[in-house]
Amino acid sequence: MKAKLSSGIVHSNSTNRRSVFASCFGLGLIGLLAAAPAYAASEEVARPEYAVLIVSFLFLMGVSQVGVVFSAVTRLSGADWAKPYYRVAELSTMAFAPFAIVGFLLIYVFGRDGLFYWLSPAPDEHLSAWLSSGWLLFRNLLGLSLFYGLSGVYVWKSLRPDLAQADNLDPREVQSQLYFLSLWVLVAFVLCNTFLAWDFAMMLIPHWHSSVFPIHYWFGNVYAGTAALLAIPAVLGRFSATESLFGTFEIRSLSKVLSGFMLFWLYFMWAQFFVMWFGNLPRETDALFRQMYGHYAPFYWTMIAGCFFIPFVCLIFTSINRSLLAMSVLAIGINLAIWINKYLMVIPVYSTDERLLDYTGELGLSFLLLVSFLAVVVVLSRRLPTYAYWEINLQSTPAPEEAAQEDPALVDGVLGHSSNHA
Repeated sequence: MKAKLSSGIVHSNSTNRRSVFASCFGLGLIGLLAAAPAYAASEEVARPEYAVLIVSFLFLMGVSQVGVVFSAVTRLSGADWAKPYYRVAELSTMAFAPFAIVGFLLIYVFGRDGLFYWLSPAPDEHLSAWLSSGWLLFRNLLGLSLFYGLSGVYVWKSLRPDLAQADNLDPREVQSQLYFLSLWVLVAFVLCNTFLAWDFAMMLIPHWHSSVFPIHYWFGNVYAGTAALLAIPAVLGRFSATESLFGTFEIRSLSKVLSGFMLFWLYFMWAQFFVMWFGNLPRETDALFRQMYGHYAPFYWTMIAGCFFIPFVCLIFTSINRSLLAMSVLAIGINLAIWINKYLMVIPVYSTDERLLDYTGELGLSFLLLVSFLAVVVVLSRRLPTYAYWEINLQSTPAPEEAAQEDPALVDGVLGHSSNHA
């Protein structure tokens, strides 16, 4: 009899569940109470047009791009445990591709004058040709087209062996092609997000230049996107007709990667902060101190807690990093913290006293964008093979035995399900 992997997923008992929910609720309540003055609505505001919607757009684009990046990194490193994550991770990247291109063009057409001060220089001010609307359009379209173009080829090559008309393909050859493309996908990701970090964050602050900031920006996307992958088993269990291939082994392995990314994020954040703080140049520290002190301080310290302190404590405990429920809650918290990080990159530049509830309309549009993106992911995952079965079956011989030590259902579940799919 074919064993279902979903039965292999270890769920916490009722006491542990209540403890996890109570802890998360308590931490969230404390954070909201501390930040209430900043979140409340104000009577007089000087809001940048569509700023919160642009923040949400940049956040979702960055998180979704990590799907293909995750597949590329784990393929290059030979991480067999990550193979069940590949397909939906890759489809999530392609699901946001039309939103990314159309969204950027809308910002360029309707929002560039209010967002980018350097597009309206004084008559006697001479600026580099780089700081022009033409170059703004060219470099970002180049980065987006290069990344999504390579990602489209990458995902198509990964998908073809699981389609009925592609039975004659050699899986080993496809694997070699994906291995070769993985490096170029990573290069395109860094290039695309470096342009976005320059234009939509660093260059919003006059006369500020930083070689570390783009790394801090795009690695925040990697951190949040990897955390978001932890919710894939929960989403598939709810919306997919295909039985789950995610067990304790896969969840715990991804939690280990997340622990490493958490420390890398802290390192890049500290590298960015320390250089600005030690140099103490007003043009650099003004925006930073606006985030850390005064009105935006609750946002800043909520972000630090959500990105580092809470994950650091939670990931220590095996009972949490083996639990799908607990890790999904933690993943949501990390993504909210990275959204706040993007919010602090944009909003304080324009005003020292903006309040989040002044943007209820833009928050609603942001939620609509999120729901639309998730709907496309669900539709794609239901219409296309949910798992890269051809690649799962290419595991080296010891790998299933190693996985079976933690999840005995893995071998029978994978082999039995892939044979039925074929």
